[in-house]
Amino acid sequence: MNRLTGGEAVVAQLEREGVDVAFGIPGVHTLEIYDALLDSGIDHVTTRHEQGAGFAADGYARATGRVGVCLVITGPGLTNVATAVGQAYSDSSPMLVISTTNATNEAGRGKGHLHELKDQQGVMASVAAESYHVDRVADVPGTIADAFEHLQTDRPRPVHVQIPTDVLERAEPVELIDGEAAAPPGPDTERVEEAVGMLADAERPLLVVGGGTVDAAETVRSFVDETEIPVITTAAGKGVVPAGHDCCVATALGHDPADEFVATRDLVLAAGTELSAQDSADTPFPDELIHVDIDPTNFGNNHETALGIVGDAGTTLAAIHERASERGLRFDGPREAADAGPEPLSVDAADDRHHLLAVLREALDDDAVVVNDMTKVSYAARTRFPTGAPRSFLFPRGFGTLGFSPPVAFGAAIGSDRQVVSLVGDGGFLFTVGDLATAVQYDLGVPIVLCNDDSYDILEDVQRRDYGRTMATDIENPDFVELAESFGAAARRIEFGAVADELPGALSAAFDRDRPTLIEIPVEF
Repeated sequence: MNRLTGGEAVVAQLEREGVDVAFGIPGVHTLEIYDALLDSGIDHVTTRHEQGAGFAADGYARATGRVGVCLVITGPGLTNVATAVGQAYSDSSPMLVISTTNATNEAGRGKGHLHELKDQQGVMASVAAESYHVDRVADVPGTIADAFEHLQTDRPRPVHVQIPTDVLERAEPVELIDGEAAAPPGPDTERVEEAVGMLADAERPLLVVGGGTVDAAETVRSFVDETEIPVITTAAGKGVVPAGHDCCVATALGHDPADEFVATRDLVLAAGTELSAQDSADTPFPDELIHVDIDPTNFGNNHETALGIVGDAGTTLAAIHERASERGLRFDGPREAADAGPEPLSVDAADDRHHLLAVLREALDDDAVVVNDMTKVSYAARTRFPTGAPRSFLFPRGFGTLGFSPPVAFGAAIGSDRQVVSLVGDGGFLFTVGDLATAVQYDLGVPIVLCNDDSYDILEDVQRRDYGRTMATDIENPDFVELAESFGAAARRIEFGAVADELPGALSAAFDRDRPTLIEIPVEF
């Protein structure tokens, strides 16, 4: 047993869990951890705001499938990261937030100690899946190991671990725990058999796959290829079955072409998706809805479920595929999909958003990671942007925070060697603009495509529709090109009429740089 400080134990156990990078900002309360990082193999990315650290950790997790680790201080560090944690919770992204809390003899006494928060753990419990408190140095490895096990076996939502500053400073004998990948739960075999029987009786079935299948793309595609069942992915599941596959009807629920196809189905098998209100509130699912998910609380939550199967989506679909293959189940997906779904994107589209997205799609690799924000062009991308690989379309659904895209793209670029592009509006960009400095410091060749309409235009549209007038939506922006260049980034402006001619070359040049590139496009969507 080694004698370690609490800070050393944190870093040593993170190494045992295979962590190779952490995101954060050092503070006086976390210096024991940061000193230990110097003697470890873990890289650290220093962001300019804890919210940016949280978003970058989230982007790293979404692009790689590995746990994104974020280190923050007591109090304001924790409240700053809370927005990013809330978004990761909404989107089932595996993030571990390790924070300090006041010393054991200071906590909860309201004496005004540095960074003191009335109920810090309560704050995180409201936005994270779990929040653990560590009282002893000896408990640090076990608590971190428990957090990783939770992230690997349950629905992958953020977990918080808080450690008092005196525990980080104290040295005690510590037994580290070997990190072992924990297997998620498998399905009930009787329910699998029942599901296959329902599929066999169906005349017009549909497979819907969500974000819970992104690491099981081969399994899903094998099932689709053999049975030729038509398929719709959710936005989180884009690329699990490529948009160009003969059986792929659409790459999102919740829009007319997809919902019209669902309305013709007599059975839907939905796997690895919560069927959230954001994705499918008005989607007309049939009575025969088989729902496969690791989280049983999703069953019947938004849509009545005929059969719920608790288990990992990939493992469960593999079991369903095996039994379906034994029974020789075949469907008519290619013919049905050919006559359904949205029109493909075209550079000749009348809708300016679709024109821009078509140019972007043609300019990028099939597996490029497109990171979206809460902005008009991204709303169009959710339903219309085709992808060829999983973990390639990141969108802040559910929680829906502005400013998500740039720092998430930076985290994705740190974790992946694929092309990564940020798609953001003028309002959202200014929420997290400070972390442009992070991207410059770490030589991240990420293009940021900024659609600038000098307003919160989507809100103007809603106000005009509902009230006949507008309020508080006009904004005065800086010169974005000069602002980006002041950070040390490359920058240029492309007029919308020149997008088809100039954007592909601008993106290619951006990917060749060792710094971010801001590409501003004035728009009037």
